Amino acid sequence: MDTITDMKVYQDDDGQVYRFLWQRFSESVRRATVRERRQTVVERLADAGGVSDNTVLNHLRTRTTGGANFSCDISIIRAYGRELEGDEDAFLEPYTPRPGVGAGGTTGPKEALAALRGTFEGWPEEDRRTGEEMFSELWELLGLYAVTERYNRRPDTGEIRGADEYFAARLGDIRHKALSAGEGEARRLLEIATEEAGAFVGSYELPGVPDRWLRMNPRLGFFDPVFELAESQTPEMSEGLDAAGRLRVPLPTPWERRMRGLYFSAMDGDEAAWFTRELQETLVRVFREADCAGDGNVVE
Repeated sequence: MDTITDMKVYQDDDGQVYRFLWQRFSESVRRATVRERRQTVVERLADAGGVSDNTVLNHLRTRTTGGANFSCDISIIRAYGRELEGDEDAFLEPYTPRPGVGAGGTTGPKEALAALRGTFEGWPEEDRRTGEEMFSELWELLGLYAVTERYNRRPDTGEIRGADEYFAARLGDIRHKALSAGEGEARRLLEIATEEAGAFVGSYELPGVPDRWLRMNPRLGFFDPVFELAESQTPEMSEGLDAAGRLRVPLPTPWERRMRGLYFSAMDGDEAAWFTRELQETLVRVFREADCAGDGNVVE
């Protein structure tokens, strides 16, 4: 797996996890350069962190909290804090991954639609109504994950018999609405969202979502059974091997397992309900995506 959290995080020797507040660091450097030359500030930070001037400049160029290219460890961040603010934790914030963080904090379809106002802005009136209806229906469909035992029971009768046909019909109705949208951005987004949500409904796996959804919301990966495999006490299984000695899947790293543990330690409800919330939050992101082109990596 690529990454299991939404941002670059760091762990100190006591086990506390922090995220790096790059914007605060950048603003502190900017204030310092009002009093002295920028190169002087860079040299001071390099000396404090035991790194080169170029390394400091690279850290200042890193513009995202994801920090994919920000390789410094927590001791350097703390050295920057002491040098600039007299506080080693000036640019660090305690972090525990929680459901819904970073996805808008939406709690229901009405709140989610309000957060998506910008997505539908500029669409023709008929397409806007279609888009809002489809989003609400997909939101509701994902919300049935837990109560239908992973779409194995009909929500109206609770029966297993006919469940596949029931959900196929619901998805068919939603797809038909997508086809009624005009050509262009609106139809493209609605078709992709329906295809990807439908792939999950029919996957019968965990997390069972397209890889694009995992990139949008890496917390979905916390529910992958591969973590249970990694925790197995059986040596062969703990190495990711099946009974025949074949490699099953890449196992999560110790750091990913640590972050998953933090995530589940914050859980105050049913696991399936949390997973449902993450699915719905990801749907918000799907509709928010400026570039909504699918990557062809839909779960079969």
